[in-house]
Amino acid sequence: MAYDPRSIAFLAELLYPPQQLRADLVQSVHNALYRQPTIGYQNFQVAPDGIHLSNLPQGPGQVSSASFTWDRLVLREELRGTTVEDFATRVVNVASIAFQTLGVPATVAQQFVVRSLVSPRHCRDGREFLSQRLMAPAGAAWPAFGRPTQSIGVRFVFPPTESQRETFHVRIETWPQDPRALWLENTGSFAGPIATGEAPQLAGLLDSTYRYLAGPVCEFLTTLDTP
Repeated sequence: MAYDPRSIAFLAELLYPPQQLRADLVQSVHNALYRQPTIGYQNFQVAPDGIHLSNLPQGPGQVSSASFTWDRLVLREELRGTTVEDFATRVVNVASIAFQTLGVPATVAQQFVVRSLVSPRHCRDGREFLSQRLMAPAGAAWPAFGRPTQSIGVRFVFPPTESQRETFHVRIETWPQDPRALWLENTGSFAGPIATGEAPQLAGLLDSTYRYLAGPVCEFLTTLDTP
């Protein structure tokens, strides 16, 4: 049985043709979003690296923001109990309002990041799981480092195929905040334009990224998680 991952962070990066940012137009975006509490942002800030909309953190490490730069919109929701459905709703609505207001006809590429935690069933320490189950052939060589291991991680890249146009970058690491857990990240990169009027398609790309982590990645780990 595959794990039930606990999502802790989502990120969307929507690239568009380069343009000169106008603070007054982004302020209009902020005002429109503020009238919708479920997707709005409290703060508006013009900074050297772009224009940022954000919500005040309610706990350590929390992030809720939408950042506009000359060539992309970046949305982040971290450690806020956000579900994939919540984030999909935010991405579609914020992108629709923002791009219509800024006159962006289409995104030219899209990238989504999903981060989740899982807890192995047959190991009490994530470092033990990765070192003994995933990297077992190298186990005899660990003493060569001459120091104890604080964290361990691996990275996989899965390129596009004839039937699948996305690239997935998967990271599996230990998580210092909970030694029992594994920290999983999948970054889905999608090439090709999506017109502003077709923004609901963005939800499907996010879903593909999430499902690959919750499906094949977790299933891979369960094959190693045995007594």
